[in-house]
Amino acid sequence: MSGDAVRNVVIVGGGTAGWMAAAVLARAYDRRLDITLIESEEIGIVGVGEATIPMIRLINEFLKIDENDFLRASQGTFKLGIQFNDWGRIGDSYMHAFGDVGMQLGLVPFHHYWLRAAKEGKSRSIWDYSLNYQAAIANRFGPLDRVGETRLGGVKHAYHFDASLYARYLRGYAEAKGVKRVEGKIVDVAQDGDSGFISSVRLESGDRHAGELFIDCSGFRGVLIEGALKAGYDDWTRWLPCDRALAV
Repeated sequence: MSGDAVRNVVIVGGGTAGWMAAAVLARAYDRRLDITLIESEEIGIVGVGEATIPMIRLINEFLKIDENDFLRASQGTFKLGIQFNDWGRIGDSYMHAFGDVGMQLGLVPFHHYWLRAAKEGKSRSIWDYSLNYQAAIANRFGPLDRVGETRLGGVKHAYHFDASLYARYLRGYAEAKGVKRVEGKIVDVAQDGDSGFISSVRLESGDRHAGELFIDCSGFRGVLIEGALKAGYDDWTRWLPCDRALAV
């Protein structure tokens, strides 16, 4: 990328990350950018069940995606928290529920009152004050912000969905807003001789795609950030000992 105004954006890689980037840019700039996404059907994506957190809703709301339509298309369901079994030691189990716990009382956060009550032997489980937790263990939920005249503050949900189907849904959204999809494998990345910035990518077909902004969504391969720019890997193992996931 150079210091000039961005007119052409090239996204390398599809899947959820690539098509989400394309959809957000297309929505934000409303055809003021030429956006090209390059992906190859010969290179698979991580097409497993996606477990999200509530922030995913901000993306969908920004895109003005209808929640029911999105859930049908991605075969999704609601998610209220994360269950951790045998996480600390074998036999341990707890659920991290999304949303607020209790409610703000004046200027003092709720957990201070809960801790004070616990010291006096009066407290119940802190999850007794979480609507998300109670809904999850009761296996009952509806995306409501109020019941009758009562507002349900602090209730937040996310989703489980099929990542491949979500990517397909976002692709349809992005292409409808002018994003161009190009099928092909990248075999060469050209860089500016002075700045080192990426200037274009070349496909097996010989076609070359230039741009001012390149976004690498190629996953573990890191076609641009590692293959071309040699950005290196920032190892956080000392802080994040869990380094693998089981997809079922």
